[in-house]
Amino acid sequence: MLELIPFDGGTWLNPPVESQVTSDRLTIETAAQTDFWRETHYGFIHSSGHALLFDMPDQFVAEVTFSGRFASKYEQAGLLLWEDETRWIKAGIEYADGRANFAVVTTDGRSDWSMAPADTSVNDWTVRITATETAVIIHVRGVGGWQILRVANFVSHGSRIGPMACSPLSEGLQVAFSDFRVGPVPKEPLYVSD
Repeated sequence: MLELIPFDGGTWLNPPVESQVTSDRLTIETAAQTDFWRETHYGFIHSSGHALLFDMPDQFVAEVTFSGRFASKYEQAGLLLWEDETRWIKAGIEYADGRANFAVVTTDGRSDWSMAPADTSVNDWTVRITATETAVIIHVRGVGGWQILRVANFVSHGSRIGPMACSPLSEGLQVAFSDFRVGPVPKEPLYVSD
């Protein structure tokens, strides 16, 4: 069973332009040209995105529900699992190719990126990150229940996790987060049932 975690217990990594934090709701407005990325393809290193982070054990499950009006290229929001500037994973919604997509970036020295089209009829998305002894598993929930997005070759050690939002080529993305939940890894972490 996952436990509801109050947002007001987190610590900012790069505070946003505007935010409202209460125990059960977090709203973020992004600053200009904020992002998390490391070297691959583009050559640059960015670790300026906004995230409200919480300390985690090595193995855990965390999920959050969020909504936003994604309209500018690469605007994104979801969860960030953060160890340091060279090791992290971000997962959630990213606006690219003229639409909202489920996206995951895994960084272990260098970043990689994967996307799958998101159902645009959904206004509230839930993203879930499960850190096991051997991998990090990413799920999203929209219409029709949970979907596996990625099983990443990444072992978490002393991570922090929390809601994240970025605007790499714009500014002013507004995102509302709710239902931030954390708990132990289930016996079968690959398939989620409600």
